[in-house]
Amino acid sequence: MSGSGSRSVDVVTILWERATLIPLAQRTIVQATVIGSAAPCANTLAPGDSYRAALRCLLGNRFVQVLNLDFGRTGVAVFIRLF
Repeated sequence: MSGSGSRSVDVVTILWERATLIPLAQRTIVQATVIGSAAPCANTLAPGDSYRAALRCLLGNRFVQVLNLDFGRTGVAVFIRLF
């Protein structure tokens, strides 16, 4: 988007995995991509970090989860934040 009146959008995509097929098993981040900024949550998005901690941080900082695909052992989540 361009122009002085445009709104800024931050997008975070997280690929996560579970160690087992147990539905409530802890999920860990495999890869995260950021378009814009993930501040102040960027330090929670490294491979191996807890998905739950990243989720809490993002939701607590005006991100909205717009997609959550759960394939059992792996999944994808997408978050956006509008300004």
